[in-house]
Amino acid sequence: MDDMKGEQIFRQTKRLGQNFLNDPNILRKICATAKLHKEDHVIEIGPGKGSLTEHLAHGAGRITAIEKDKRLKTFLDERFGESANIRFVYEDVLKIGFSRFSDGKKTKLVSNLPYNISTQVLIKLFDERELFSKIVVMLQKEVAQRISSAKGRKSYGSLSILLQSCFNVEIAFKVSRRVFYPVPEVDSAVVVLDPLKEPVFSVSSEKTFRTVTRCAFSSRRKTIRNSLSNFFERETVEQALSDSSIDQRRRAESLSVEEFARLADSFHAINQ
Repeated sequence: MDDMKGEQIFRQTKRLGQNFLNDPNILRKICATAKLHKEDHVIEIGPGKGSLTEHLAHGAGRITAIEKDKRLKTFLDERFGESANIRFVYEDVLKIGFSRFSDGKKTKLVSNLPYNISTQVLIKLFDERELFSKIVVMLQKEVAQRISSAKGRKSYGSLSILLQSCFNVEIAFKVSRRVFYPVPEVDSAVVVLDPLKEPVFSVSSEKTFRTVTRCAFSSRRKTIRNSLSNFFERETVEQALSDSSIDQRRRAESLSVEEFARLADSFHAINQ
């Protein structure tokens, strides 16, 4: 690919939320965090120029890299044409199922996620969590803080609860915006999501659990009773809170993941 044409494409991919990571030390650190082994199959979302892909291929046995921007195909095929353990899939990750790349064994997912779809991808990873043994992703620092937040903090919300219900979520390290091209307006962080061997709780209906947590945070300044009453009958809300032994005057951010599970089960039981 012509250098000038390639540079133009890389500039244009900013509209897809892509910011390319250039620092080899950070790339090595991401791979070390993923604890790669030669028997690992790794899925990467948004490989861009392939900087992380190259490092992943040194540590893992097989890489499936999913890239939406088909204009990068020529560049990537030329760069990795002789790499037998790398496969590029030029499709929209939000429109495909990860199970398509599974061979019956659990895979790892290691990615510098495009900023503009990071939340959607995280929800997708929750939905398909049974496929993964470890997830390591670069996110905007604000999103990383949100999903790893403990109850009682302003950053704690429905996405925190959803992911922490089935993953141990930890920020591995923070990354300055200066190591990206184009330079984004925010700093980033690498987050590790390790699937819990056993869920800390079980819920009768995952759909109800997701709905209740999302509605509870719809009006953060209101009590949980008032927030939920915007979506459910007040009598139902009060009964569910009572059945769950949760004070109606509390706010959503003060409830633990387990309390939300209990509350969701109460709603589900009432509506049976």
